[in-house]
Amino acid sequence: MKTLTVVTVTYNAEKTLEKTILSVIGQSAFSQIDYIIVDGASKDQTVSVAKRYESAINVIISEPDHGIFDAMNKGAQLARTPWIMFMNAGDLFYDEDTVASLHLDSQLADHIVYGDCMRVYANGNQEYRKAQPFFKMKNCIPGIGICHQSMYIPTEWMRAHPYLWQQYPHCADFEQVYAFWQEGRRLQYLDRPLCLYAYGEGFSSDVRNIRQVFEENASITHLKHTWFYYKQKLRLWLSSLK
Repeated sequence: MKTLTVVTVTYNAEKTLEKTILSVIGQSAFSQIDYIIVDGASKDQTVSVAKRYESAINVIISEPDHGIFDAMNKGAQLARTPWIMFMNAGDLFYDEDTVASLHLDSQLADHIVYGDCMRVYANGNQEYRKAQPFFKMKNCIPGIGICHQSMYIPTEWMRAHPYLWQQYPHCADFEQVYAFWQEGRRLQYLDRPLCLYAYGEGFSSDVRNIRQVFEENASITHLKHTWFYYKQKLRLWLSSLK
């Protein structure tokens, strides 16, 4: 029986998808993995790239969606294994033994497993980033603090609490894990990197997007319109003036 479903969500990712596919199918524990690619009706050759490897991929779907979290929910509905994780196009497992090192086949799927990541910049430089989960943050309105490419979630949990993409279009992943934590569910930390995360000039580099993320995070943590919320909002506004 396979133990892990890896889902890769794509849209116009013809330049980055292949290396992610090779990282997945190159896992020493690939025999334990179901692989699903959910494409959002790309206009480029993304689907053609995926189909080069269709003998190793369990499901390839390409249809319009409502963004990354909607697509991730689709992937979760297709999963048939106890564990699930999401590896974006352009991102990689840290090494070929990453999945094998987790020993998911001998663990009960009753907790989240998470670890650190290696951030990879466009110029090729790398930076080790330790996970800083929200429940360890005290002086800010937190985000998830965990790279989701370094997170392994019980599939039953994922189906029971899918990403609320309509309510939280930017932070649905944080809302999900925050809800699990509030319910008292266990999160197990592994003190090592589990992925290579491609970090570029994307969503998080635009201060307008950062403000949207802040507002969603404040709602999720029930801190919106508290004194702490306005203090952090002022700090965010001042930082945008620099």
